[in-house]
Formats: sequence, C-alpha cells, structure tokens
Amino acid sequence: MSVSVADLLGVAMKPKLSVTVSPALERGRVAFSFLFFSDVRKDVDDAAKYAFLRDLTFFADREGFEAVYLPERHFHEFGSIHANSAVVAASLIPQTKRVRFRTAGISLPLHHPAEVVEWWAMNDVLSGGRVDLGFGSGWNKADFIFAPGNFEERRRICGERILLVQKLWRGETVSFPGPGGEPVSVTVFPRPLQKELNVWLLVTQNDEAFVHAGRQGFNIFTMLYGISLEAMGRKIAHYRTARAEAGLDPAKGVVSLMLHTMINRDRAVVERAIEQPLKEYIRSSLNAHTRAAVDAGHEMAGSMGDAEKLRMVDYAYQRYCRTGAILGSVDDGCRVVDEAIRVGVDEICCLVDFGVDYAFVKESLPYLRALTSRYNSTYSPAWIPTKREKKSKTCCIRPRYGRCWCLDVRADAGLWLCVK
Repeated sequence: MSVSVADLLGVAMKPKLSVTVSPALERGRVAFSFLFFSDVRKDVDDAAKYAFLRDLTFFADREGFEAVYLPERHFHEFGSIHANSAVVAASLIPQTKRVRFRTAGISLPLHHPAEVVEWWAMNDVLSGGRVDLGFGSGWNKADFIFAPGNFEERRRICGERILLVQKLWRGETVSFPGPGGEPVSVTVFPRPLQKELNVWLLVTQNDEAFVHAGRQGFNIFTMLYGISLEAMGRKIAHYRTARAEAGLDPAKGVVSLMLHTMINRDRAVVERAIEQPLKEYIRSSLNAHTRAAVDAGHEMAGSMGDAEKLRMVDYAYQRYCRTGAILGSVDDGCRVVDEAIRVGVDEICCLVDFGVDYAFVKESLPYLRALTSRYNSTYSPAWIPTKREKKSKTCCIRPRYGRCWCLDVRADAGLWLCVK
C-alpha cells in the first residue's frame, strides 16, 4: 500500500471537530510541568546533560511546577541518557521539596511488575510520597532484548501488568511463576507511603486508547502526534465520556499534554535560537522512528531518500513554530496555552531539552515563569465560557470585554514526522 508524504506528516485534510469545555478552564487554571525526553546535543558530555536536568528540576521545585516527567529510552542517541528513570529520580529527590516525579513512561513489557514497584516504592518513601507512574507498551524493537518474547503482545502485556503494579503497590500478595514454573507469592517491600498509585497511560493517536484509559480510571499523557489541538479535543472528549460511562468523575481525570516550549523576549529571538537545534532534534527523532518502522515491517519507511527526509524535517519545523508548540513571547505562548485549555488539557508538560543552547534555555526561564504565573488560581484567562457554553458540545470564545464569536478552527495543521 502506498503512503503519501502528506499522510506520513499528518497533513491530509481532516473533518472539522467540536470540543468540550475543559475542566481546567472551569477551574480557571492549568498545571505546568517539565518533561525530559531526548537531549540530542553532541557538543556537551552526558554529565552536563544530567546537570542541566538537575538545574531545571530545581527551577520546577522552586517555581511551583507540578512535576518533572522522566522517560525510558534505550539504544539510540535520541534520549539515550534516560535508560532508567528510577535512578535519575533517586538522584534528584533528596535535593527537592515539593515537585512530583512522574515517568513518561516506563515501558512495562520490558520489566517485571514487582521490580518496578520495588524501585518506585523506595523513591516514594525517599520523596515523602511524591511519585506517580506513567506506563507505555514500548515501540522500539531493539529495546525488547530485555524481554524478546513480549514484543508482539506488548500492548496486552502492558495493560495486564499495570493492574499487577497497582495490586502490588497497595500491598496485595500476587503470585508469579518461579523456577521450574512453580508459583511464588510475593508482597513488595518497602511499602510506599501513598496507598494508591496515580497512574498515567501514554496514548497518542488511537481513540480506543483514550477510551480505555477513561474506563480504567487512568490519567493520560499525550502529545500532538500528527494532529492539531482541535483534533486532540475530540480525543479528550472520548476520554471524559468513557470515564463518565464507567461511573467515574469525568473532570477528575488528568490530561497531560507535552508541548515543545521556549519563551523569550519575542518570537524572532526564539526562532533564531531554536531553528537549527530543533531541526536536528526532529531529524534524530525521524531516524529513530524510521528504524523502528523498518523493524516493524514497514519497508517503505526505509526507502525514503535524503531529499524527502529534509522535506519532512522542514515541514515538521514549520508545524512546531506555527501551531504545535509554545514558542515566542509570553503572549505568543499564552495563546497556545489558552487553546490547549479550551480543548480539555489539564496540564502542560514543557519540553525544553531539544538541543537548544543551555545558556539560552536558562536565560528564558524568567519568561516562562511570567507565562505560568498567569495561570495560577487567581488568573482569569482572556476568555471565559458562559453557562450555556459549558453545557454545549461546541465552545465559543467570549473575551472579558467585547462581543462573543464562535471559533472555526480547521484540523489541518498537524505536520509530523511519524513514519509508522
């Protein structure tokens, strides 16, 4: 089956979508966190990368950020410093006071559930109960040298093991196969401080995954994976509906959205600083996804020439700058954050480790602080929903001053580099 570049990049025309009003908007606020994901810089050593991660974690702890998200990645320069999130968290926990530590996420088919609970129960105790866990099924075939038999059924295994992790976290005794297949019943120690584990599920494009997360009562970690914010709103609506149908409060499920973030004096300053490193970041990610697609049997992905890859990189960069990231001045960033709130997002996970010079990132932090301060409990966004609009499936924009108008946003802005 042939696939066009437009399909690969997610730029084929899509239907217009309606969205529900976000519980975050009704509360008048949204949470902010940092996500560490990739750092592909080749001009600094790994020790400097860990020091950068530490400095941003200190900023998050000091400035009232909700959490820092730590990934799990293996065997590729794209994120290679994040081989074990539990180890990274253990190094940072004693140096922080309030920020939470979340995984985004643990590739659960690679690990025994009891091992995961042991690691993170220790961190829960050390942090005073500041641990949450996000899980994913994994996607890079090479990662499965840790569990070669689990690749084909990784999604099913992930779902089953999340439930086992939850049981072990609560202190329940669970039986596992031991030597010779003999069952062994285990209870995990040390006991975590939190009686219930807050769980995030990593989901992107699949509507059924959003529905599944809602039914299970999980929170969601997601990203604009070839779609616009408007399209994300429909997926979030599926999630909220699924929670309600399962007898759960739809407003209590947390939707956490990753957005590349860089705020400074104005857009021109930001674009000069990020263009080359962001394009290199996209190129490295594209190579990783291409390799994974080839490993999964999509031969077409391996046949892309350099010119086509360059085109994809350029398109993806323009997409980030236009609609897919928090870039530019504080006001530029607020427009994106307000739109994210409008479509149902509760938490913005700011990704800043995409290759930009560390000095520039740190210089930009006061501007980021100025942006996040607008969304504390006393901040009123530039528009608010009327009672009628809260009940409606569509959302109108009502400025604090001036007339009301309906927003007609086309969901055709989602350029992406995915080759799967």
